[in-house]
Amino acid sequence: MRGHDLFRCAIIFAVVLCYATILLGGNVMASDNGLACPSWPSCYGNGNFLPAFQGGAAVEWSHRVMAFFLAVSVTLLAGLAVAFERRRPALLKMSLVSLGLVVTEALLGGLVVKSSLQVPLVLTHLAIATALFGILLVIALLANLREMPARWVAWARRAIEEAPPKPVSDSAPGPQPFAHDPGRVSVTPREG
Repeated sequence: MRGHDLFRCAIIFAVVLCYATILLGGNVMASDNGLACPSWPSCYGNGNFLPAFQGGAAVEWSHRVMAFFLAVSVTLLAGLAVAFERRRPALLKMSLVSLGLVVTEALLGGLVVKSSLQVPLVLTHLAIATALFGILLVIALLANLREMPARWVAWARRAIEEAPPKPVSDSAPGPQPFAHDPGRVSVTPREG
């Protein structure tokens, strides 16, 4: 398997893990289990990284474990980018930014727990997770663009093109364009 193919697989895996981590984080918030594991990085501060998998601790711990795997996958992605994507600087830079975001997100997650879920920190944690997911999606799109079916790429190009202005008929309701506006279509009323 070529280096670029490894990178393509790694980014798809990272996107899936990021999405799952966000879903589990939403479950933590919705079930009000944000402090079910009151310390960080271990659950109860005793250095035991395998708490009893039940109740709120199971909900919170599953989010943390998924976040750990996400961090590992993004670290691998950044390593693959450095090794194989130097000739595609956009992929390299965005991979390194995603690594910075995932490290920031992990440290902020610990700060959220230690601060007893202060709202500004929780919202920042959510915002960074959203930004990370967005960057990973863009990387996945760019890394896989060459392998996408031509009709998908053609559709995407058509979707972003500006449509030409539609001619305005004299029976159209609403304001009519002025003749002196060069960006508008001029309409002359019909006689009779």
